[in-house]
Amino acid sequence: MYARFVCLAALLSTTSAYADNAQTQVRAALTSGGDAARLTIVTGGKQAGVKLAVKDKSIELYNGDAVATLEAGHGRVLVAVSVDAKKQPFQILTIADGKVGKPIGLSRPNKRSDFPFAIAATATPDGFTVFFQEVEPDNANEAHTYMVELDKTGAVTEEAREIQVPWWLAAAAWNGKGYHLGLFYAGEANGTRLSMVSLTKEGSPEQHPDWATQPGMLSEVHLVSAGGSIRAIYRGTGNRMYQTDVTKIGQWGQVSAKTKDLGALGKDQAIAITAKGAVTKIKAK
Repeated sequence: MYARFVCLAALLSTTSAYADNAQTQVRAALTSGGDAARLTIVTGGKQAGVKLAVKDKSIELYNGDAVATLEAGHGRVLVAVSVDAKKQPFQILTIADGKVGKPIGLSRPNKRSDFPFAIAATATPDGFTVFFQEVEPDNANEAHTYMVELDKTGAVTEEAREIQVPWWLAAAAWNGKGYHLGLFYAGEANGTRLSMVSLTKEGSPEQHPDWATQPGMLSEVHLVSAGGSIRAIYRGTGNRMYQTDVTKIGQWGQVSAKTKDLGALGKDQAIAITAKGAVTKIKAK
């Protein structure tokens, strides 16, 4: 029930945004040279698309509704985009030494043709892992998540495979033996919670998702694994930046993790995480 309700609530929210006004999200990371890389994702309307900006360069990665993310690691920034396409809906490129590489297209491991819904990526000791999530356009209760592993240069080491993760993805982090996934739980009237679940290295859930935060406004989630702990950094209620220790997966129905207020986060600012796990604010434009 939890998984189905989350997917339904998320899709209804997204569909409403498309029908009324375009929505803009900015996700950022810092390159090894300290430059800001920004992804601007616009959903809904004629301006829908994904643009990448690095220094004074601006590149249109996709024209149309899509989801996208980026992650710093191994001396580069990995960019992943999921688009509405029957063939090769998963796109990956890297930014290294100030240069933006050419996108690589990946296919689904099946004959499905679903709608891009959510995406999360993380650096790992051997490279990167990206989780692409799609939802069935005719059945909002059914989400399909695909896992793609890459080496340190961003080259694909294993083709996309489907894993049993039906929950709405927010962020991902390598936890030393597998993955921590941050999830959006929108099944309450008074806001959205951050939930957590851990996966094996192969992508199998190890428990039922927990409740990691109280409900409220929640977006732009990053998971930072450093110093033996995992922190969730995110934009929360009141346009402020918050931090929650999510190292230990808790329980469904109760919140045990403590949240710290990191201060105001302006509407023209985005959260960026360095490859070493430091948190900074950068201009969104």
